[in-house]
Amino acid sequence: MAARTTRRSRAALTAAAAALALALAGCSGGDDGDEAAKASSPPASQQESDPTPEDPGPEAEKSEEPEKVPEEDLERAEGEFSEKEKTYLKDRVPEGVDPAAILEAGEEACAKIKSAAATDDELAREAIRSGDIAHAEDAVHTLCPEYEDLL
Repeated sequence: MAARTTRRSRAALTAAAAALALALAGCSGGDDGDEAAKASSPPASQQESDPTPEDPGPEAEKSEEPEKVPEEDLERAEGEFSEKEKTYLKDRVPEGVDPAAILEAGEEACAKIKSAAATDDELAREAIRSGDIAHAEDAVHTLCPEYEDLL
């Protein structure tokens, strides 16, 4: 019986050694990929000759904050915005963004506040304070002022 155990142990060791050898061979095969990557990238001398500006200047600062659509230019695809909706949208709609989408985000905040307040006022307060309800404070001030006591 000892002979059978030895044969099984040797077979298991041989299989494990073969698997290890295959795994190691796969790991060392990555050099070919590195050579291909090196060949496709420009030489270091070219990379260094294209310096990137460290200080992009005031123009970059302007591009971070997109221009807002003036209140008088806010238009809905169908119908018009109410005064309350226009007040909410004022200085919130970046150029090229649908104002209805911004309004929808505010209305969604009001709906979430309403739902949380129906369960527990303190839960609603915590959700507003923690930022769990996006755009909550702005929405409450203009779209759903009935929840101002939660702020």
